[in-house]
Amino acid sequence: MKPVIGITSRYSSKENKYNLPDAYTKAIQRNGGTPVVLPPLYNAECQQLYDLVDGVLFTGGPDVDPILYGEQPLPGQGWIEPMRDEFEFELAKIALAGPKPVLGICRGLQTLNAAAGGTLIQDIKSQVEKPIKHRQEAKAWHSTHHAFLDKGSKIHEIFGEDKVLCNSFHHQACKDPGKGFKVTGKASDGVIEVIEYDSSVWKLCVQWHPEHQDNPVMNKLFKAFVDACKK
Repeated sequence: MKPVIGITSRYSSKENKYNLPDAYTKAIQRNGGTPVVLPPLYNAECQQLYDLVDGVLFTGGPDVDPILYGEQPLPGQGWIEPMRDEFEFELAKIALAGPKPVLGICRGLQTLNAAAGGTLIQDIKSQVEKPIKHRQEAKAWHSTHHAFLDKGSKIHEIFGEDKVLCNSFHHQACKDPGKGFKVTGKASDGVIEVIEYDSSVWKLCVQWHPEHQDNPVMNKLFKAFVDACKK
């Protein structure tokens, strides 16, 4: 039986609608998992939702509210969705403490890091000296910069390379890793691209969007995640 992967959904308070790019569900399905979408709700039974799945994928989306990691909002901070923040922070704490694999993508990395007590760069352009372009205008499947990976890390083991070409659609990033997280990949400007959780269970986050890159390299990441969820 294929492992069931819970995938967090986006939410638009402007339209009162849930939405999720199908690239996430397709990436899980083509690599051997059965995707199930988890909608954000106030007062959600997050433990019950966690118990229903074999692993959790935290997806991309708008900014994490800086109040949640102890900062005041800077001018470059963007749109936030309070309901999604509340839901995902609770689910993230359960998932990090629990026995099941976790994959964080873009905002997912930021959410998991902040839920673990870490902080974020609210706006790369105004807070990073001489940044490269992290919000590309090329198509989502196209890679635009490298992520340099630490030898001996889980991410290096997955790709088998010291660097990978990745796409990039973010203006926020991990600043201080949360408790239990370590940095294992960076861009050439020092912006953090990968964090891994100190656990015997597979728990890893990337800042780029591998779900949009249906190629042999990025499918390695999803296959490793899905395979871990089978155990």
